[in-house]
Amino acid sequence: MSTVLEVVAVSKHFYHPWTFRRIPVLEELSFSVREGEVFGLIGHNGAGKTTTFKILTGLLRPSRGQVLWLGRAEVGLAARCFVGFAPEQPYFYDYLTVRETLDFYARLYGLPSGERRARVAQLAERFGLSPKLDSRLRTLSKGNLQRLAVAQAILHRPKLAILDEPMSGLDPLGRRSMRELIAELAAEGTTVLFSSHVLSDAEMLCHRVAILARGRLQEIVDLNGGADAELGYRVALSAVPLTLWDQWQQRGLQVEGRAERCAVMLATGEHLQTLLREVLETTARVESVAPMRWSLEERFLRYMPAGSNHD
Repeated sequence: MSTVLEVVAVSKHFYHPWTFRRIPVLEELSFSVREGEVFGLIGHNGAGKTTTFKILTGLLRPSRGQVLWLGRAEVGLAARCFVGFAPEQPYFYDYLTVRETLDFYARLYGLPSGERRARVAQLAERFGLSPKLDSRLRTLSKGNLQRLAVAQAILHRPKLAILDEPMSGLDPLGRRSMRELIAELAAEGTTVLFSSHVLSDAEMLCHRVAILARGRLQEIVDLNGGADAELGYRVALSAVPLTLWDQWQQRGLQVEGRAERCAVMLATGEHLQTLLREVLETTARVESVAPMRWSLEERFLRYMPAGSNHD
């Protein structure tokens, strides 16, 4: 699987306008996004997510490091011609209609007139905006404006869609609709990089998630069941003979319940094999064997100091 985007040791510092004190926002950020995946960037407010996206889209220059597109160092606009971007708080001309807005962005992307009309109609239908095509943007709901922002980002069929907090401010129905749209993009082969501080959204959609905290990359989590996510195994059993039960107690195994119905927690696959061999030599019944993993929330909270406030 080829790499669409690679961020290499990127740092970004600002300076206080009065004291000229250096203010670090990003420090040595490195990650890559593979073709066809949904990659999430999560973190508390102020973690550096939006700054990262501004660097990727050329709105900011990094203080150090570089960005590689398709393995090449970025060079002006040509390096980002295959990227679509939907900012967290999109600014539209609210006196324009939905049709005029999409046509305006299609012209910026260089789409010819016939393709523009067909693409605008196609995306309006897909994003549920067809009834609103001739409505002025000032009359649209937050959910429809978010759909419009994503629609303009993919007008030119980009290889990579960068979506900054696409579910921000949406109600539960709007969030579900946006998740479905992102999943559809991925199913069609568009690589998606999006940020969120709603962990459940990232957990449902992403193949991998990068956790940002205080401007630094803390961890990249493989949500497809990578080996680094495993904490051990939970074995549910019933009718455990008392002799075997006593042996487990003497060995200090972590056991919940009673011999009639219990669960044993094991740290490694080797411990699991040992336990199963013991059980198969008795009349005990194995009800289930399940790997235990950190939830995304548990992983994220490990990097948040107790009592911290990052709003």
